[in-house]
Amino acid sequence: MEDLLQPRHPHEKYHQAQLDFLAALPQEQRAYHARLFRLGNASYRYQQQADGEVTEEDFHHWLAGLPEKIRAVMARDGFAASKNSLPLRRHALERRDLGYDAFLQANLSPEDWAYQQQLNQASAPKEH
Repeated sequence: MEDLLQPRHPHEKYHQAQLDFLAALPQEQRAYHARLFRLGNASYRYQQQADGEVTEEDFHHWLAGLPEKIRAVMARDGFAASKNSLPLRRHALERRDLGYDAFLQANLSPEDWAYQQQLNQASAPKEH
């Protein structure tokens, strides 16, 4: 079962919960759920890189690129309320040349990376 979870969750408690979940599934459902765990684990590991790294300068740079109504709400709530938001964390990492897609591609198997790309294409807004 361990080989189904690469990359694994960095916290042993959650890694073990994932293993237990997979073990309880019928065999034909394991590969699908294991892939979802791997994608989630890689995303979690990416976001962990921002711990303690998001600055007020990142926040103001991020605000400048937001749509007006969202910017107003986020500015009103302030840096402290937003510094752990996933979009701001990703923005801060990408400002430091730690791109999400490059990280995932480097940490996922080629098959999982291709699946992630399919998900991205399926959820992309359609142009008219």
